[in-house]
Amino acid sequence: VADCALLDSIVTGDAAARAPAPIRGLRLGVPRRFFWDGLHPESARLCEAALAALSAAGAELVEVDLADAGRLDAENGFSIALYETVEDLNRYLTEHGLPLDFKALAERCASPDVRGLLTSLSGEGAVPEQAYRQAIATGRPALRRVFQSGFDSNRIEAIVFPATPLPAAPIGDDDTTELGGQPVPTFLTFIRNSSPGSVAGVPGISLPVGLTNAGLPVGLEVCAAAGNDRRLLEIALLVEALLPPMPASPGVA
Repeated sequence: VADCALLDSIVTGDAAARAPAPIRGLRLGVPRRFFWDGLHPESARLCEAALAALSAAGAELVEVDLADAGRLDAENGFSIALYETVEDLNRYLTEHGLPLDFKALAERCASPDVRGLLTSLSGEGAVPEQAYRQAIATGRPALRRVFQSGFDSNRIEAIVFPATPLPAAPIGDDDTTELGGQPVPTFLTFIRNSSPGSVAGVPGISLPVGLTNAGLPVGLEVCAAAGNDRRLLEIALLVEALLPPMPASPGVA
């Protein structure tokens, strides 16, 4: 977290030192619906242990309902992200004088699932501008209100949830992987929890909470309200100090 705080100070020009937030009176929201649904057993075990450590140290954990964030993200997130992917990459390539456009860049992508997604955004698969404008004008503001209302009505400074519903998938699980004994789309499943905050524009940071029995890392995401980036860093410094140190991965000297 100290490294993130340093980078933030360089980017923003604010050299003020960041100190861990005091644990006394710190209220953290736990959005059980959606964000904690259908977790891999190992992810659930490690993230629940992290909650227990925070509670034992004196943080007040508050159950909050932000399930609408998942719905609004599903309805609007891709219309925004995919439309802007094409527009912004084309602009970037042109401004830097690179001999590529978006289509050519997508065709050279080595990851099969990402290449398939990107190439589908050209031509008939392109996100209509009207859908993008609608998502920006109404969908995203509604998503931001869900987050802000959750913070305000519950008097919390941050929410905590598993960064991903499951640990890293095996190499080769490009299109689907397994969760709860069922095949699930790999990309959509891994971004499920982080996407709503990203689309809403609220600051978030993922902290390692431990390794699964197979030696795979699991993260706990901490998100604050929009505009509270530096307060999030202070909370993250505290949370990081309360979590157990990460063990070395099996087989690492």
